[in-house]
Amino acid sequence: MIGKLLEIRDLDVIIHGRKLVDSISFALAPGETVALIGESGSGKSMTASAIMGLLPPGITMAARSAIVFDGKPLDPADETAMRPLRGRDISVVFQDPMSCLNPFMTAGAQIDEALRRLGHGDGTKRRARILELLQLVEMSDPATIASRYPHELSGGQQQRVMTAMALAAEPKLLIADEPTSALDATVQAEILALLRRLQDRLGNAMLFITHDLAAASQLADQIVVMHKGRCVEQGPTAEVLLSPKDPYTRMLVSTRTMLAELPATAPRSSAEPLLAISGLQYEYPAKRLFSKPFRAVDGISIAIAPGETLGILGESGSGKSTLAKLIIGLARPGGGDIALFGESLAARNFRLTPAMRKRCQIIFQNPYGALNPRLTIEKAMREPLELLGLSGPDDRAKLGSALADVNLTPDYLGRYPHQLSGGQRQRVCIARALLSEPSLLICDEIVSALDATVQMQVLRTLKALQQKRGFAMLFIGHDIEIVRWVSDRIAVMHRGKVVEQGEAGALVTHPVEAYTRKLVAAMPRPIA
Repeated sequence: MIGKLLEIRDLDVIIHGRKLVDSISFALAPGETVALIGESGSGKSMTASAIMGLLPPGITMAARSAIVFDGKPLDPADETAMRPLRGRDISVVFQDPMSCLNPFMTAGAQIDEALRRLGHGDGTKRRARILELLQLVEMSDPATIASRYPHELSGGQQQRVMTAMALAAEPKLLIADEPTSALDATVQAEILALLRRLQDRLGNAMLFITHDLAAASQLADQIVVMHKGRCVEQGPTAEVLLSPKDPYTRMLVSTRTMLAELPATAPRSSAEPLLAISGLQYEYPAKRLFSKPFRAVDGISIAIAPGETLGILGESGSGKSTLAKLIIGLARPGGGDIALFGESLAARNFRLTPAMRKRCQIIFQNPYGALNPRLTIEKAMREPLELLGLSGPDDRAKLGSALADVNLTPDYLGRYPHQLSGGQRQRVCIARALLSEPSLLICDEIVSALDATVQMQVLRTLKALQQKRGFAMLFIGHDIEIVRWVSDRIAVMHRGKVVEQGEAGALVTHPVEAYTRKLVAAMPRPIA
């Protein structure tokens, strides 16, 4: 193909005779963006690793496969040939900037390291180039940002620093591997817009790897849909998203459409709230001698009726997870009160009784971290029964029934967490939380780490169980569409305060407060 910067022909990536990537072919022109779309495990990142010559040990590229970059064949296995290309002609921005940035080096020092590897020997020129690169990625105060360590930067700032490092040599090809999946909606919108502006300014081609169709629709000229290592469909973005031909592509497109089809909301109950919070406050201690404590929860007042779902919507750092910890008794408030099941916790020094703990359960964000890797699913599920005094001779039948409720078979009891997918692990966590038949279930970002199709499977399971058992839910999230789909009412948190609350559909379609309007405006919208 004439005029193509990157050509992939019949790419096979193999481990122990098994193909992780199977016969992938696509091309990328200068200044063009191609999005690799697919769920976790579809082979997207493995394709990028093959291009960069960074395949893990034991994983190889088939002899028939061909990668041509800027008119020259690449041999990714030839480290001597690949090393001069990386960070110069081909750069990559990874998914989680905090795990990629050195916590012991300032942002400026890390960009300086990239410049020194590119051969920039003059220190004065490097310092000027560092500020220039931070300005390029639209940092408002480059000098201050350069002096900060990664933990002192927000997620969006960390990702901008990573992007500045990747663009140091003004590469011809930028590979962006899920660069926004770990970010809040508003920050994601900022990074997507930044990548587009940088591409317009620098003229680089971009391989954008994502599982978010809406994000791809904003950036990509072409889309390549991957499923189980194979390309099932590719073409112009509008054509693929508006008229998908392959059943798998149609499923991906329809998954996000399902969020517009809201389930029936629970009628408002006049019964006494299961949970009533009034004027709640919590401060994290000062980190330094003369610094001030950080107020994470600042005068919050909310209530949840029996059978109702209240969504807590906000960005990272807004105080959502701290609020959950205060309710469940994992932290002690500094002021205000929590009335749980009609009983004041302030009067009990915010200590939950065993009966309260039985009726109030929590599901955490990371299902793999919530399950002991050394315990089988059966042993992990038996723990709460024993701790809550619910264990009996029929435990195994009870556990099997709980798994059936979340559409898992009893044979999963003998498996370990690493033998389950992310969605299956989260279903186990849901089943475990419901073993005590709680009246209130707290869900803290329980689908944020899952693919879109798996998200919908878990959410539908959760709503069906709620309709069957009648428990109330406090559903915490930062994805507006998901929180709206699950919730009857939504409370929006910002910097420790509830800035707006109301009926879910009305709050999203007609937000009143400026911050809520900002969140709604940042929602990625696929091609319509």
